[in-house]
Amino acid sequence: MSDERSEALEAYVQALTANQGRLRGYILASLGNYADAADVLQRTNLVLWKKASEFRVGAEFLPWGLTIARFEVLSFLRDGQRDRHVYSTAVAEMMLDSAAVEAADANDRQAALRKCLEKVPRRNRELLWQRYSAEMSIRQIAAEAQRSEDSIKSLFLRIRKGLERCVEASLNWNAD
Repeated sequence: MSDERSEALEAYVQALTANQGRLRGYILASLGNYADAADVLQRTNLVLWKKASEFRVGAEFLPWGLTIARFEVLSFLRDGQRDRHVYSTAVAEMMLDSAAVEAADANDRQAALRKCLEKVPRRNRELLWQRYSAEMSIRQIAAEAQRSEDSIKSLFLRIRKGLERCVEASLNWNAD
């Protein structure tokens, strides 16, 4: 395998992995059932893997992946039409359209959050990392910082509120 092909495959796998949550959310929003969504996500991933060579390097992965997921959801619903609890195709199309809008909104929100996090002071970013990436408890963080748990809780509340304001301002600015 050439280095260029190997790099393209690695980039594809990273994009596929990075978008698993969005694909799962889209499928779940479309079907409303965790077990069915897990099945359809697995089928979607299989199709995405088989079509990896068709993906253009540098193209947006999420819209392409959501399109494939959409077809897999519709296929799943069509195959399950004998079950009286399955939605009609028209209802499924409406749910898919709604889920696609939500997935795009989540993508915009995540990009805005990344930009806003860059504005957070380094020490506060470290605290966020400890809490959400290292999954440290408030008690552990307070002990390490030699502060009370209440002061750490208040600090996290201020950080989250600031991030929320920044993200909303960013999204509103982009919408104008």
